[in-house]
Amino acid sequence: GHPELGDIEIVPGGAKMEVTDENKLEWLTTSLRHELVTSIEPAAEAFQQGLIDVFSGSQGACPLLCLLQADELIELWGQAGVTRSQVVGWRAVAQVSRHVSMQAFWFFEALEEDYDDETRGKVLQFCTGSASIGHQGLKAFFIEPADGGDQRLPSAMTCANMIQLPRYS
Repeated sequence: GHPELGDIEIVPGGAKMEVTDENKLEWLTTSLRHELVTSIEPAAEAFQQGLIDVFSGSQGACPLLCLLQADELIELWGQAGVTRSQVVGWRAVAQVSRHVSMQAFWFFEALEEDYDDETRGKVLQFCTGSASIGHQGLKAFFIEPADGGDQRLPSAMTCANMIQLPRYS
């Protein structure tokens, strides 16, 4: 059963029914419909209402979102990761403190050569709060020094698109 709700009967009297070869297809269809559709309807409706609140709309419709194609919505919200070519643009907008210029070089070298798209996206999310760069690109990125040396981990300020790198040797 559900950890908070307990057992949920998805058909009347279902708790007392036995699954047999004769009814297993109906059981599977009903179970999957409940898991994939019915049980998430409240969350989907809340998400829809949130979009309507943010983008303006009424009566379950959001005119601004209707202007976007599915691939554009995926680009805006669903795409995570940073490609190697996007790292070039990321590096181009980076403003690097002279105190950590070598560490910044190593940072971008590792991003370009050692990481896959998903891992690059996680690094970007650590630094900016977003796992993808998006179609308009990254406008600004800052690399500043952090106190400490080889034993200290980097820190970030997502509100400023900033990573703070210790002076690694």
